[in-house]
Amino acid sequence: MFEKELDRVKHSLRQRLDGAQPYTSLQSIIDRSDIHASVRAYLQAEARWWIHEERAIRASNARFDSNAEPLRSALNEVDELLYSCARYDHEELLSTIDSAVKTRLNFLCRPRTTLKWFVFRGEPTKPLYEILLRLDYLTDHAYLLQGIRQWAMSRGAESSANEILSVVEFERIIERIDNEAILDLTEEEFVKLLDGLYGFFAEADPELPPESVPTEAVIIFLDDKGAIPLSQALERMLYREELRTLTRTKLVDVIKGVIASIDAQPPSPFQELGVSAPIADQEPEGIPGDHSPSTDEMHRLRTRVFETSIDPDQRGKILRKVFRGDTEEFDSVVRRLLGCLEWKQAAGMLDRYYAKNGIDPDTSTAMEFAQALHRSYA
Repeated sequence: MFEKELDRVKHSLRQRLDGAQPYTSLQSIIDRSDIHASVRAYLQAEARWWIHEERAIRASNARFDSNAEPLRSALNEVDELLYSCARYDHEELLSTIDSAVKTRLNFLCRPRTTLKWFVFRGEPTKPLYEILLRLDYLTDHAYLLQGIRQWAMSRGAESSANEILSVVEFERIIERIDNEAILDLTEEEFVKLLDGLYGFFAEADPELPPESVPTEAVIIFLDDKGAIPLSQALERMLYREELRTLTRTKLVDVIKGVIASIDAQPPSPFQELGVSAPIADQEPEGIPGDHSPSTDEMHRLRTRVFETSIDPDQRGKILRKVFRGDTEEFDSVVRRLLGCLEWKQAAGMLDRYYAKNGIDPDTSTAMEFAQALHRSYA
């Protein structure tokens, strides 16, 4: 999804950064004011990660005590010199640019999911200091990044240096920080969270109407936030009214319309929009039982909608890239996902399936599969 827009941005960056020299210094990239801050931050964080890997190699050599003074001080100075001399060769520069652009768009659209995947890479746990290093790759949604850093500081320097965090606990932390930030926002303030997305598409797709973004991008954003009634309202408008793009003003109007359609007024409008509850309060994962006589009928309906949502070529691509060609696994997973009571439960189950099997949820194929499932619920 959005491959054309991604390619435009990547091509523009390659033209500006890929010179005739075999190497491009990090400092020369940092000095480029015409390169978006998110890309410069990503390339800087990558160089810091190289140094982190060098430190790990040194620490693994038991012949030398790298924690002993004055060796530790000297090595810290060496690390800073390494950073100041960091450089990218041709191939590494291009691949890192591609990764930076793709990661940024994914983070703009799906901050919670992208954080989880980008930090943990399918692993069940990570040291807290590595989590903080990974956060340095990102610049958008600063309130969310800062919230995680503040949480880490509250742990104390000594404990945070050695603390191991599970992906489940990390999800809870992100969700709590995000919900606390969102629940007190007005409709206009909530829409401002999409400023980065509007800026990205203004550069990536000059054919879009002014000050607008693809409706699908906003739907993905709202699904990630757990604002399911609002995302479903937009999806109906997309497929029934062909509302393919959204201005900020139109999005505010849609939000107000959804809020107005709900009878009970909550303390905050975004609670009513379905911003997800803490993970511990959600229904347990699993296949629903026989909750009502209409359950089987609803499952059959969802299955028909799903089957018509993907053409044979898409199904083949999903089967190859997500399920490694295992047709039985594909059928079993689809059956379980479409058997959930509501989309939020199915989305959580799908995310856990992706994480367990090391599947990047932000690839175009994985997102196409998720969107086809979502349409079955809408």
